[in-house]
Amino acid sequence: MSDIIGREPILIVGGFGSNYSLYNQLQQLLGQVSGRVVKVAPITLFEWTGVIASDSYGALLRVLDLAVRDILAEQHTRRVILVAHSAGGVLCRIYLGDQPYGPRRLVYNGFNHVSALVTLGTPHTTTRLGRQGGLNQIAFVQARYPGAYWRFMHYISVMGRGIYGVQQGQPPERGAWQSYAMIDGSGEQWGDGVVPLTAGLLEGSRKVIIPGLRHDPRPDLPWYGTNAAIVRGWWEQVELALQEPTRGQRT
Repeated sequence: MSDIIGREPILIVGGFGSNYSLYNQLQQLLGQVSGRVVKVAPITLFEWTGVIASDSYGALLRVLDLAVRDILAEQHTRRVILVAHSAGGVLCRIYLGDQPYGPRRLVYNGFNHVSALVTLGTPHTTTRLGRQGGLNQIAFVQARYPGAYWRFMHYISVMGRGIYGVQQGQPPERGAWQSYAMIDGSGEQWGDGVVPLTAGLLEGSRKVIIPGLRHDPRPDLPWYGTNAAIVRGWWEQVELALQEPTRGQRT
């Protein structure tokens, strides 16, 4: 098996309430820009809807684990690079963990199969608890696996700086204010319209801020996967991070 960084495939993990088909364009663009094999974890809206009732990412973890194992077997390599959007980054941090999670006390030890975690607009921290917006899941990883937890992994957190939250502003600004306040307690700050910069830049990671980006595909502003130029902008930072030594060695 090859353990060479340059040959490691990429697995895209989608965000809350999404169907994996939403990431088809990002998959194509990232493949072109990176020169790597890129797949998308087949997580559907159905699985995300189940989170509302269960307050658990358990079903999503099973899909993610199978997707990781499938791409590793297909590409004959030991590890994969995870590129996760929004709550998909929280899901990945749970998957990487070695501590029991959820009612079924699931443990996947995903750190064994992953060399790098790249997050796009992921809320890594929160000042609140609750089912809304997956706050309980954010709080779980924040408490159990704070910051760039695994010292032998590369962490890159990418955030758009596209919308400032204003309580009485225009609709995008009001929506941003509400979302930022829900996650971080303060609505008047910059972010991508859903996640504030304060929550989206993971402590200890390589932090990448891109002006003018919003959280997801909408007509007013570009998002993380709008075109090749934007994807190349953050992927080049990922490549630089992959060339740097990690803070520790795998055992």
